[in-house]
Parts: sequence; structure tokens; C-alpha cells
Amino acid sequence: MKRLSLAMLPVLAAACTDTSSGPSSPAPLTIEGHIDSEGYVSVLLTSSIIPSDEGGPLADAVIRWGKVSLSDGETTVILTGGPDRNYVPPYRYFNHSMEGKPGRTYTITAEYEGRKATSTCTMPSPTPIDSLTAGRVEGNDTLRTVTVHFTAPDDCPAYYHLSTRALGIDPRYYPAMLGCVIASTPGENISLPAYRGKHFSATADFSPQWPEGCTAMVKLERVSEEVYRFWDAYNNMVLFGGSQFTETPESLPGNVSGGYGVWSAQGTDVMSIRLQ
Repeated sequence: MKRLSLAMLPVLAAACTDTSSGPSSPAPLTIEGHIDSEGYVSVLLTSSIIPSDEGGPLADAVIRWGKVSLSDGETTVILTGGPDRNYVPPYRYFNHSMEGKPGRTYTITAEYEGRKATSTCTMPSPTPIDSLTAGRVEGNDTLRTVTVHFTAPDDCPAYYHLSTRALGIDPRYYPAMLGCVIASTPGENISLPAYRGKHFSATADFSPQWPEGCTAMVKLERVSEEVYRFWDAYNNMVLFGGSQFTETPESLPGNVSGGYGVWSAQGTDVMSIRLQ
């Protein structure tokens, strides 16, 4: 049986296999969250559910009254929960009093009705983006491609994930399709296509290429190896899986103890380009 993690619906759905819980067992918590360097924490919190006719509506899995805390080893802050229509589910926990700093270790803890899940991640130093380049899509005058270029740091191996946003069109950054790469050799010049991430309400004719005239924003996220493994498996699920929601070929790896999901403390750099 596959458990569908509602907190992963913004990126289709993350399935986790669990056969140890009986019907009366409390559903484990699912955490999806991150904190950027020079940025702030953002977390989605749900109960994991098994899709079925008897499982009830997906909205029932949203946890609105959980206690979510973030610690950097010296200070602990309590996150505030509130509605946010830019996410699925449309409820997010956040705090603007603790700014992400490279080198620090961040622990997220979620508690609700006797259940508890936690995850710890150390934030790596960000890697600067050297440049963004744009190109035309063959046979299409209105779409553009974007490629991000950067130089591998001295402390390789380094693990990366891309998030992208069309300014004025997308309300936030979305995970970029195929946006994973490992830098193995210090000083190596790396080029990676930066595709648009798909909004959960995007229509069926959505294109991962960029519309002419928009400003493409690319966020290069240096992440831990565990977080990289999650995104790499997610990409494989999207490319080679069956149904987007229930028939994933394998469970996605995570880094949450006592529950499911992924927590990332990530060193980030952002660059934008106007597409003509």
C-alpha cells in the first residue's frame, strides 16, 4: 500500500511505503519545509493518508493547529500557521524572526495530538550563479529556454536543486523539472537547463519553457545529500512513474524522523533574466 503525502501535492505527490501501521494507528505526520540562506522558514504540515473510498477528503489531512518549532542550536522559535492559497494544501507555517545562515544546523520539530516528527539539516554555503543565458525554442516564436551557469566550489561534492519563477506570473518559486545536479570536481563549469516549475492549478497545456517577454527568476539551491536524493527520486517518479498520485514506482526517500517528508536548510543564490 502506498501512503500519499498531501504535503507533497505542490510537486505532484510524494508516496511513502508503510505496512506496519494498522487501521487504528494514528497517521504519521508529514513535513515539507525549507529555510534559505538570508531567508526564512516555510513549512507545510499534514497527516499522511492512504487514498481510498473510505479515506475521506484530502482536506482532512491538513493540520491547522499543530505546534511547529525551529531551532538553530541556540535559539528556538515557534512558527505561526495561516492560510496561503499559493500552496497545496493552502495552509502554511512560517516565522520571520530567524534568518538562515550558512554553516548553522537547523532542526524542525512538529507536534500534533501526541504525534511528533523532527528533522535536522546543516545549511551549506551558497554557490554564486555565474550567469543565465536564454535561447529560442525551435519552431516556436513565443517560447524561450533558460540555462544557468555556475562554478563548482572547492568543497566538492556539492549537491544542487533548482527552483524557478516567472515574475508576475508565478506567485512563488516552484521546483524546476530535472533541476538536480552533483558537482564532483572543484572549479568545474556547470550548465543546467532551468525549466519552469508547474503551478498546481496550471492547465494541461502548460509548457516548461518560458514565455517571451517574461522575467525568469532562477534560484540555485545548494542542499544536503539527503535532500538531493529526494529531489532526484522525485524527478524519476515524474518521468517514469504511472499515475501522478497513487501508482508511484517506488517510495521517495526523506529525512524526517517519526514521520515522512523532507526538510532542507539550503544555501541559495538568485539571478533573473528578461526574455526577449
